[in-house]
Amino acid sequence: MRYILSTKDLKLQDVENIMNLSRYFKEGGKKEVKASALLMFMEPSTRTKLSFERACRNLGIDVFSIDLSTSSIQKGESFMDTIRTVEAIGMDVLIFRVPFTLFPEKELINNTKVCLINAGDGANQHPTQALIDLFTIKDRFGDLKNLRIAYIGDILHSRVFRSSVHLLRMYGTEVGVCGPKTLIPSDIKNLGVYHVWDRVEEAIGWADVCIWLRLQRERQKEQFIPSERDYFNQFGLNKSRYEKVKYFMHPGPVNRDVDIEGDLVYSEKSLILEQVKNGVFIRMAVLSYVLQSRTS
Repeated sequence: MRYILSTKDLKLQDVENIMNLSRYFKEGGKKEVKASALLMFMEPSTRTKLSFERACRNLGIDVFSIDLSTSSIQKGESFMDTIRTVEAIGMDVLIFRVPFTLFPEKELINNTKVCLINAGDGANQHPTQALIDLFTIKDRFGDLKNLRIAYIGDILHSRVFRSSVHLLRMYGTEVGVCGPKTLIPSDIKNLGVYHVWDRVEEAIGWADVCIWLRLQRERQKEQFIPSERDYFNQFGLNKSRYEKVKYFMHPGPVNRDVDIEGDLVYSEKSLILEQVKNGVFIRMAVLSYVLQSRTS
């Protein structure tokens, strides 16, 4: 395949192939890919952008970068025109983060030969982060069948959650959510999620892994919570709740003392730095996987 716009683009065999490639890279395996890549990030990013750039360099891919301030989209160019420009210049892969939801995806796929990797589109999808989280959990537990994963926090605006739930269901993992009722999607059962709590202690007691999500103030057009202090008191990971949690994760960036108490972010039960480390290996695997389509 030459694109990953959504985790729904991936079949179980695709995911397994990416997991195996990631394992190969994590264990020191080498691969050289003759290609050029453009990173186009129209939203702020530290982990995703840096790990994609590192992944490109590890594979020997020539990598270039633009952001919103240097993109012609700032002048009114359409996203589709940008993709056509990238193709005409001779780039092999476009890795992009955009503040809007991609629609329709088929137009992007059918009108370009450039390989496309979605690094986050609005509150819709973030497939490589979902693959990172899956890889990190598999590293810790091996068999995922009947494992219990609880997402806690701003579920409504989380592209990580929407991407991950599809992958986890492939492996027979049970998924639950916890957060303010105002931040739980109305279609949550349509996503295959039947465990919903508004008390974080219940989620922690149920789950093998809790994944706290960032409170995304920049996407909230309404007053979904009374205050950040109230939110942390009800749903944040504090020292008392830490005693009961088995393992916890966060896709980053962490709002310290809003999502997770600052002193706990890199504590013994935290898998957050493992997520960051695994990000390079997953993104190397994804790049290798989509770029192989040029010769297949």
